[in-house]
Amino acid sequence: MAQSQRETLARIEQYVTAARELQDDPMDLDASATEARLEQTVRELQERVRGQQAALEKLRISSSINVEQAAYASEDPREKLTQLLAVKEAYNQLTPTAPYLPPKSSILPALLAARTLQQNIHGSKEAITSTQEQMTKTEATLKSEEAHLRDAKLLTESMQDRITRLRDQHEDRLQKTPAQLAKELIAAKRAQKVHYDEEMDTLGNALNEFIEIHLSAMVAAEELGGPVVGDMFGVDNDTLASGFTKKGKAKSGKKPVSDKLRQRRIDQIWGDKAAAEEGETLTEAEAADNELQQLIGKLFTTLISSAGGKAYHELERDSAASRFLVRAKIAQFHPKDARKLRLIDFGRELDD
Repeated sequence: MAQSQRETLARIEQYVTAARELQDDPMDLDASATEARLEQTVRELQERVRGQQAALEKLRISSSINVEQAAYASEDPREKLTQLLAVKEAYNQLTPTAPYLPPKSSILPALLAARTLQQNIHGSKEAITSTQEQMTKTEATLKSEEAHLRDAKLLTESMQDRITRLRDQHEDRLQKTPAQLAKELIAAKRAQKVHYDEEMDTLGNALNEFIEIHLSAMVAAEELGGPVVGDMFGVDNDTLASGFTKKGKAKSGKKPVSDKLRQRRIDQIWGDKAAAEEGETLTEAEAADNELQQLIGKLFTTLISSAGGKAYHELERDSAASRFLVRAKIAQFHPKDARKLRLIDFGRELDD
């Protein structure tokens, strides 16, 4: 047993040594010898072709048979049999003849092998490219189908949950009297109304706060001849008191405006809306705030009190507040009368 292992190890060492010698031995590539072998192979092939052509020409001259006619089977049975016998005789003569093979020194087999290898490599590259394209398309299709499958599963689960809930509700209703169902429906509607009222109060307070803090001063500035709402931010009371030039720019506050002149200007623009409930006068921003909130309230009342929301509120004057609501797509003028205004019902399509 030990002797056989030693023999095996010795053979492995001999193989490794021989492989290293072959690896270290440089390959002899003589370009001149290769070119000479190529030229010799070409000459041999040319001589072979010339010999075949000469033999074919000799056969044509010595034979009286028409080659083109002999290439096709004759319709005459006897002549057809003669042709078959001739073909059989030719096969019998050619079968024992050794086929032409290039000599041992010829490079033709290597060229043929190289051509076949090149064709195989080119075909393999094309097959790899085509396979990669197909894999990319298949992967994209697979991802799309997986996404559709996930969506289908989610829809199926949702539908099953919905069906289960509906069945439970139906069974629950079957066990209750009409009076109990009516009480539950009334309670649900009341709870929904309370929720909507709370939401309306929250949104109304947020709107009033936004108007008071941000919007009223800009509306007052536009009313006083300044820039339109949104073109000038951070308008303060001093800027509103000083007023604006004919070009819509704020006047410099070097000379303060008297309270009497300022109050007369406020009364001329806002009138009764410039007075508070206690009879105190308001600033420009406060007067614009009061006017804008009253206008929104009147428009909302007109919208909910009219049949189909088609009624318009008639304006007392053309104000910056009404123009802002129209620019903000909150309200719209009557197509034939600019003194009439109404809120846009967002539950319906906008008028053209």
